[in-house]
Amino acid sequence: MHAPGKAVIIYTAYNLYIVKAIGPMPRTADPELPHRILKAADALWQSGGEEAVTIRGVATAAATTTPTVYSYYADREALLTALRALAFARFSAYLQKSRDFKDACARHLEFGTSHPRDYELLYGRGWMERASADAQRGEIERYTAHLVRAGVDQSRAAQVAYPIMMMLHGVVMHRLLNKKPGPLGRAIAAACLEACMTLLESARQGK
Repeated sequence: MHAPGKAVIIYTAYNLYIVKAIGPMPRTADPELPHRILKAADALWQSGGEEAVTIRGVATAAATTTPTVYSYYADREALLTALRALAFARFSAYLQKSRDFKDACARHLEFGTSHPRDYELLYGRGWMERASADAQRGEIERYTAHLVRAGVDQSRAAQVAYPIMMMLHGVVMHRLLNKKPGPLGRAIAAACLEACMTLLESARQGK
């Protein structure tokens, strides 16, 4: 225990903080704090993208301190990784409502358009550094599962899933980079869905 008025030195992996103690330090933990930190980071990302998310800014928005944020997340990249997991949970919930394979593809396009910040976090710059190898495999397996349910042999499903995912991703990025919708964008999206179904049918036939 430190006497009142003494300096307490707190070490973290990143900075050295010196605070003035006024008495025994409280040991009670706020069970909502981890959620509040992640919620604050998510709000900052949604409003301003990657540049808006700083450890200091998150601490302020969550009504806590920078050292406290570091106690939950080793660095900013760890925080962004947690944010990506949150965005993927929303994406997964959206796709789970799909009626069939074509609807799953359409919902992929819809989510990217209606949740641009989430999509940027999911598959924008730096996304592969924020998704572990296991997470990346799991995301591919989600599409292979859709294909297997649609009648594609398990041994061919991953081979078909890759080009389908890339086509869908290309359409979403086209929409996000050209924010004003137009006839060309709608035609591209329709052609993409038709191509996805063509690949599905070809895979069903073992071609």
